[in-house]
Amino acid sequence: MPQHCARCNDEALRGSRCFGKDDQIFRLSVAENRPTVSGVKAPFPALALALAFFSAPAFAAGPSSHATSALGREAGSIYLEDIGIKPVRLTVTGEPVVHSQIANGSYLGILRKGTVAEVVAIADTAVRVRGTSAQGGVVGWVSAAGLTPMKPEFIESVKKNAQRKKDVDALIAKGEVALNMTHEEVASALGKPQKKQTKLDAKGRQEVWEFIRYARVPQESIGRDPQGNLVKSVIYVKVPAGKLSVTFDNNLVSALDQTEGVPEVPGGVQLVPAPIVFVN
Repeated sequence: MPQHCARCNDEALRGSRCFGKDDQIFRLSVAENRPTVSGVKAPFPALALALAFFSAPAFAAGPSSHATSALGREAGSIYLEDIGIKPVRLTVTGEPVVHSQIANGSYLGILRKGTVAEVVAIADTAVRVRGTSAQGGVVGWVSAAGLTPMKPEFIESVKKNAQRKKDVDALIAKGEVALNMTHEEVASALGKPQKKQTKLDAKGRQEVWEFIRYARVPQESIGRDPQGNLVKSVIYVKVPAGKLSVTFDNNLVSALDQTEGVPEVPGGVQLVPAPIVFVN
């Protein structure tokens, strides 16, 4: 009885390019060259590259550790921990009222003037803080006017990094990687590399990760059944069919190199900016 492909339900021989439901397509795109620090250009050129990368089940990407649960996240808010920024410590200069939500929230208390509060999230009209009220510790939303002001450049960098995270999460969900992505982001999209190389020099640290694309090639064999009759059967042998090399310079992807028949993918090229670094 002929084998059938789990993806297209066609016979295995006719669907030899369809590698089964356990294999995964990895699409590779590039990041936009953006400032990483105010006034400094990112060192990586913007390229136009889109590739398809097939992986064996052992190297299929698992759930993304980069994505953060949206549970408890108010619409329009940006939580600093979601974009890798530590809470910002500000002095309470007034007596701001603490509410449970950005708008129409329950009254939780009043921050004590002169104490230090930690900003854990920002929104257009309020900030979420951990602080001290007359009743003790409190966590909630307050008007930023009651705290020492944050630098406008810092607030802008938070917003840009939040947008970058959305873009990167979308790429990871599709198994895509891009220039200026981090090690964690690439691993979330493609899984563990089959090979790693590291080089240190005066310019810094460089790593190269290699991912292998596998194809299943049909092979015929002839044998005898229990009654001694000659029978022909088809087996599929997994063989390397392409390689992707991801180069990291100083912890960010700086190059994507594909070899040995990795096919191009139709459609537009996805662009993401490099991470922005700014300390309040």
